[in-house]
Amino acid sequence: MPRGFWLGVGIGLLLVAAAGAVKIALDARAESLPVYMTVPDWPFTDQEGRTFWLGQTRGRVVVLGMIYTHCPDVCPLITARMRELQERVAAEGLSDQVFFVTITFDPERDTPEVLRRYARARKVDFTNWAFLTGDPSTIRHLTEALGIYTERVYVIDGTPAATPGGGAGAATYFINHTDRIFLVDRQGRVRALLPGSRTELPEAMEKIRRLVRERPASSALLPMRVALRSSF
Repeated sequence: MPRGFWLGVGIGLLLVAAAGAVKIALDARAESLPVYMTVPDWPFTDQEGRTFWLGQTRGRVVVLGMIYTHCPDVCPLITARMRELQERVAAEGLSDQVFFVTITFDPERDTPEVLRRYARARKVDFTNWAFLTGDPSTIRHLTEALGIYTERVYVIDGTPAATPGGGAGAATYFINHTDRIFLVDRQGRVRALLPGSRTELPEAMEKIRRLVRERPASSALLPMRVALRSSF
C-alpha cells in the first residue's frame, strides 16, 4: 500500500479516538452534579467538647445539616432523614467514605452536652457523625455562606414577639429557618441541595454514590458552577 494510505488511516484512527475522548468528557460533565460553593474551613466544637474544623472532612463525602434542639417540627425530621441515610451508607459499606455533620443554629442553648444527649436519644452513630456548636458569629457567617435563612421569633406569655422584652413573663424563642440538607464532595464543595425533612432517600443515596465514585477534577472538564439559592 502507498505510504500516504497508511498515514491517512493513522490520522483517521487518531481523530476517532479523540472524538471518543471528547464525548466521554462531555458525558461525564453532563452527568456531574453542579458545584455551588466551597464550605469554609472554620472551627467549631463537637459533642465531646473538642475543636472540630470543617476541613477535617476533606477526602470524604459529607452530608451536612443545620438544626437546633428546641425545634418542634422540622429539625427532628432532618435528623431522622440523616440517620436513615447513615444506616443506608453503612449497609453499602461506605461508612469510611461518607461523614455526617450537624451544626446548630442555636449555640446559646445547644452546648456540646445538649447536642450529645439529643444525638444519643436518636441513636446516632458517632463513628462518622459529628454534632457541632460554636461561636455565634461563625455560625451566622456559615448560614449566610450556605444561603440559609434564619429568623428568631420570641414567645412571651404565649404570644409571639419580635424582641425578648415587653412582657411580664419569661421569654423563650424559636428559630424559623430553611429546611435543607447539603451534600459536599471530597474537596469540600457543595454539590447537591436536598429538601431537608422532605428528602427522598433513594435520590439522596444515588447522589452520594456518585460523589463517592467521583475523582478529584484535574484537567478534565469541571462541572458548571451555579449560585446557591436562598430557598427551594
